[in-house]
Amino acid sequence: MKKIALSTFKNRISSRLDSADEILILTLENNRVKNSDTIRIIPSSPLDKIQQIIELNPDVLICGGLTQLCSRKLQNTQITVVPWTKGNAEDVFKQFLEGKLSESVTIGNY
Repeated sequence: MKKIALSTFKNRISSRLDSADEILILTLENNRVKNSDTIRIIPSSPLDKIQQIIELNPDVLICGGLTQLCSRKLQNTQITVVPWTKGNAEDVFKQFLEGKLSESVTIGNY
């Protein structure tokens, strides 16, 4: 199983990870969605927000812009981050499944 997290604002990928108000968590089994949850992010500070995402323990995080603060906080995790992504969250997820988004950036390797 693989857990994919998408940082969202309404139904789109949030322009910046620290401005996301929800995280869409999709659990995949054999490249098919087995479970879908939307988690509301309430923490007031960007660091608390990133910590909440880390605690969700996704394998992949698809997000928009990534500040240095967010990058540093994610640095010692095993989360593969696909940053600088934009568009409708459903469309972006389909692109990810089709291999059109790359899992090219692992924050721990910055």
